[in-house]
Amino acid sequence: MAVPHSRTPVAPTPARNNPDGVPHRIAALLRADRRARLLARDIAAGRKPDMGTDGPAASARVVETVQIDMAPRTRPHTVRRFSDTCTLDRLFHRVNAALTADQHAAGLRFRACWLRSTRHGGLVQRYTPHTGSGSGTLEDTEASVHARRAIDRALSLLTPARARVVCAVCGMDENPGTRIRTLHTALDILHERW
Repeated sequence: MAVPHSRTPVAPTPARNNPDGVPHRIAALLRADRRARLLARDIAAGRKPDMGTDGPAASARVVETVQIDMAPRTRPHTVRRFSDTCTLDRLFHRVNAALTADQHAAGLRFRACWLRSTRHGGLVQRYTPHTGSGSGTLEDTEASVHARRAIDRALSLLTPARARVVCAVCGMDENPGTRIRTLHTALDILHERW
């Protein structure tokens, strides 16, 4: 009877273009950060033109700096990334901006009403007497009712297809995909008439 040999665990082999064994996502972030730093240096020296947006679109984007630990007991690397809050911001702050400033503002107004309409105050009776300033539950309920009415007024101005796109992109933060023209038309109507 033959006794099977003990198996040794096989270490994962590093990728061909990633000899350090660093996970691909972190390596890609570091390469993108290095390219951005080199491009910024060349732009500041005047060797390359600045092809990015300047003005309110560029300054409105929030950039966060994150420290990534590559391995234990090594110096962490600093990586910068944009932290857009919603799909509308991503569409507006692209290099080839898919939304105008008016469309972006109308979409953000609809998004604020959508988020406010989903919040409601607590409807719980307390046994202890309530003294002092109000807790805001009734005000929250009234604000959500007013926001629902504002959404109803906005959706009454749109066709069903346009209303679906506005609810999906502005409210539920979905990517518009091939419905970008419908979104443009709907946001133009909301900007002019809402």
